[in-house]
Amino acid sequence: RRPWARPVHPDNMLSLLALTAALASRSAVTPSYLRLRGGDVDTVTNGMALLQVASGTFAFMAPERNIEMYGYDKEPTKVEVAMMRYLAVGQVVLGATSVAGLEGGSKAAQAMSLSGGAASLLACAPVFEALGGPKEPLAAWIAALAVLGKATRAGKVKSVVPGTVLGGIAAAQALVAPDKTWEAYKNKLPATEMALALFSLAGGNLLANTAYVAVADKQGHKKGLCAGLALLAANCVKFAVLDATRVGFKPAGAFVWGAITAAGALALKA
Repeated sequence: RRPWARPVHPDNMLSLLALTAALASRSAVTPSYLRLRGGDVDTVTNGMALLQVASGTFAFMAPERNIEMYGYDKEPTKVEVAMMRYLAVGQVVLGATSVAGLEGGSKAAQAMSLSGGAASLLACAPVFEALGGPKEPLAAWIAALAVLGKATRAGKVKSVVPGTVLGGIAAAQALVAPDKTWEAYKNKLPATEMALALFSLAGGNLLANTAYVAVADKQGHKKGLCAGLALLAANCVKFAVLDATRVGFKPAGAFVWGAITAAGALALKA
């Protein structure tokens, strides 16, 4: 096996620990993963968060195994492993953001989304570096998200609009034009169709997270989470129908994720 295909290099482990520490920065958030409290909103929020965090953690630690579980029967390339890890850390941020919103409202959710986004990019930095692209764009995104997240957490930024704009830009780039975005970041290694599909899927997840915060800020956590889960379900179905078979995956896994997230959205509307 090639060196990059080993489960976790020590540098990646350090980055993962940095991500874990950042997501645990709010003491009220971490215990919420460990329980399902009474009430539909609490149950759906914590249950979905637990699924996202558990799935994302596994996929980051063992990306090749995770790819295999979804029916891909070839050895994934370096780029495909990188995109699976990028998708995985996004799942962790999704779960952390929704629980932060349940516990502390939309501003807490926004702070977690931004700080978690910075930490997730930092966790992926060793992976992205191996792709041969310039470091400056990644450093700029990490700095912007970290600074805005800290300012939001401190109450210096009281609107969710700046974070929504940043999240919307990043999501649109990956979701709508993953190939053009890949080229814009000047990565030396070419992206495969599977890697681009995972990149687009990650963009859709980010869009759902951004929509959750934006809607929750105006209409409350329940409606925000319902909107976010509905978009997640649509993103999974889009991947299952348009991308999975085309790039070598079996669509069943994406359909299952779509059904689970759609069920969560319907439970909140009931």
